[in-house]
Amino acid sequence: MAIAPDHIQQRAIMRVYSAYRFALAGAFFVALIFGPAKSTLGTSAPQLFAVVASAYAIFALGLLVRHYFMTGRYSPTQLFFEFFVDIGAIIFMSYCSGSADSGLPLLLIVSISAASITLSSQLSLAIAALATITAISEVTVHTLYERVGTQQFIVAGITGMAYFSAAIAIRYLSARIVKTQQLAERRRTDIEKLSAINQRIVQRMQTGIIVMSQTGHIKLINAAAQELLDIRPALPDQDQYAPAVLIEMAKEGINHSRIIAAGPQHLEVHVNMTNLEAHDHSDCLLYIENISKITQRAQNLKLASLGRFTASIAHEIRNPLSAISHAAQLLAESPNLDSSDTRFADIIQSHALRMNDIIKNILELSRGRTPQPQRFAISEWLQDFIDNWQPTEHCGLSMSLEKQSEFDIVNVDRSQLSQIISNIADNGARHGAAEHGKAELLFRCHSSPRSGAVILDIIDNGAGIKPEDEDKIFEPFFTTQSQGNGLGLYLCRELCLANQIHIYYQRTTLAQSCFRLQFSHPDRGNLLD
Repeated sequence: MAIAPDHIQQRAIMRVYSAYRFALAGAFFVALIFGPAKSTLGTSAPQLFAVVASAYAIFALGLLVRHYFMTGRYSPTQLFFEFFVDIGAIIFMSYCSGSADSGLPLLLIVSISAASITLSSQLSLAIAALATITAISEVTVHTLYERVGTQQFIVAGITGMAYFSAAIAIRYLSARIVKTQQLAERRRTDIEKLSAINQRIVQRMQTGIIVMSQTGHIKLINAAAQELLDIRPALPDQDQYAPAVLIEMAKEGINHSRIIAAGPQHLEVHVNMTNLEAHDHSDCLLYIENISKITQRAQNLKLASLGRFTASIAHEIRNPLSAISHAAQLLAESPNLDSSDTRFADIIQSHALRMNDIIKNILELSRGRTPQPQRFAISEWLQDFIDNWQPTEHCGLSMSLEKQSEFDIVNVDRSQLSQIISNIADNGARHGAAEHGKAELLFRCHSSPRSGAVILDIIDNGAGIKPEDEDKIFEPFFTTQSQGNGLGLYLCRELCLANQIHIYYQRTTLAQSCFRLQFSHPDRGNLLD
């Protein structure tokens, strides 16, 4: 099957050929004016040669300008006409030279070659046939006037064979080149599509991907890695470098992994590094995974074990504890007790209730109910929470909601979210009232500047957590209060893990006490995505 050359390739070839045509016509014109008197050019019909050479030079100049400024497609008729004029002009000038040794007909091989590249097979062979006919016709006219011998017909025939051979050979090579170019273009398009698909896959992966040099210069990074490591996107003309801990990993060895605390939230991520090549100075490929899902699976196993353990002892503990509490209550109502004995009875009852609360919280953890996530606007939900919620201890309380982002959609379990926020709000109200006599709670709803995921800050006016205790507040049974059981924030963290919420404590820019809940993206379901 014949393969048509691309129009861009046609334009490039015709521009080169038009420059050649103008140089050839200019050479004829200069030779006519400044050439030696005994030159073979135009010896038979000098006036006709001058007219043809001048007209051909003007024709070549016009086509040179046209080809260099034309941007549209060529029509086969237009190109055929140009090559036809080339054949006619050269044969006329060969006839006017009157000598069989002028060699001008051989110049047509260049024109035939250009026609074979830019025209179809039929038209290129037609150009070769016309060139052959004109060459034989020239010899015939010279023979009629006895200017040359009849043996020149053999030379004309051989020249015609050269025309056809050049046309066929160039056409074959041109078709092969065009076919190869088209194949290369298809391969380039396929590679570009695959590259775009791979880039999209890499960018949408929940696993962070980084390709960097040994010095930490980042060459490729996806959105997940930027979010997990808190790396801001670099400007087009700005270099981007990895955190120092990753650069240290790159210098330590070829293949190893480590769990690091990334970003200002100190999120635990697992980094697996490998060199792209065998030598020590090659680029590094890093896979960065948020281990919250691994932690969640481990937590599920832990809760399952805790559930079996709790179920086996809850009955044994609660029955005697209930008896102790009931007996203490009856004892406190006895009229025969003095004030000190009544105080001891109250202490027994208070600690019995505290133990009962501990067992209740452990049972809630052990049940490990699977979250039932729902999509909803958290700002509307928070407004309902503010209108209906009351702290466990009666105190002056002021609550307000501040919405800083239009996007506030989350995908979590409503009841478990209510448990989380109730526990944090209750702690904040108690500490705020203890510090200032009146508690103030601010719920600030905004979104991540990069991913758009919702962030909720719960700010209170309490004294806050001491810096040395910030890493311990989510541990079970850790408490700074004499009446606390140390399971409230631990329960909050476990429920957050179950709902793909990242919870941590921080101070605001005004040094206010703040618990931050960073929700997963409602569409992608990836923590911090």
